[in-house]
Amino acid sequence: MSREDVGDALEAMLNWDQRFQVHITGGEPFLNFPLLLHAVETATALGISNYVETNAGWCVREALVEKHFNVLREAGLGAVLISCSPFHAESIPLERTLLAIRKAVEIFGRQGVIVYLSEWLEQLQVLNQGDTTPLEAYVEAYGPQHAGRLFWEGYGLISGGRSGYRLGHLVNGRPAAEFRIENCQREILFAHHSHFDLYGNFISGFCGGLTVGDWHDLPELLTRYQSGEYPGLIRILVEQGPYGLYALAQKAYGYQPLEDGFAGKCHLCVDVRRHLVKQGDFPELRPREFYERI
Repeated sequence: MSREDVGDALEAMLNWDQRFQVHITGGEPFLNFPLLLHAVETATALGISNYVETNAGWCVREALVEKHFNVLREAGLGAVLISCSPFHAESIPLERTLLAIRKAVEIFGRQGVIVYLSEWLEQLQVLNQGDTTPLEAYVEAYGPQHAGRLFWEGYGLISGGRSGYRLGHLVNGRPAAEFRIENCQREILFAHHSHFDLYGNFISGFCGGLTVGDWHDLPELLTRYQSGEYPGLIRILVEQGPYGLYALAQKAYGYQPLEDGFAGKCHLCVDVRRHLVKQGDFPELRPREFYERI
């Protein structure tokens, strides 16, 4: 986002009629520290509680970590969330994660530090292979079935992105019909948090590649949704779930399901949407880069 977009997004949030806080994330927000600092300062000036999420990849020197955390705390940052998972550990040395946790606790206090998920720290230390730990190390150590449970259940993976394709073989694939009775009301209408992206897309919950509208028009958007006025594909997902989207795509656009089935209902949804985005211009399927690069 530009500095102007950050300000606009934060001001748009003031239209929210419920208590909220802002979770600054990315990508990795510390890769553009001036913009991150601007976001914290702007949110604080607007009276918005805020915290930042980091993968700790930038934590290469203790002095640098201490400097950045101190500057942000003085600017009004309330807390730091440090990502800890086998997926981050694939490319980020564990020592950087541990350094980030130690310095964050020193500067923000224990109540100002969230490690997500802290239970993975011990597991990562057991399998630590020096700099980074590939996912294959879990399969080699525990076998595919146990590794699958660690990833899908232990971490709580959501299958609506690459994970269904890359790690779906570690769970039993399910046919589309098994998701017939599942809708997406909770994920779309009652998500405990949502995302504003740099293109203006309001992405509810973790539904990457699916926009419920433009966050620049948040007051109007909230009014429409509160009155039950949803865009076409959103209505199908709210009322019928991914299976309803599947039925539409199969009947009208020639969609064929994956032979090995789906890792979850979100895997079915994203696979159908990957097909639909090639068939026409659906305004709900944004940003298109999500589908081009998945």
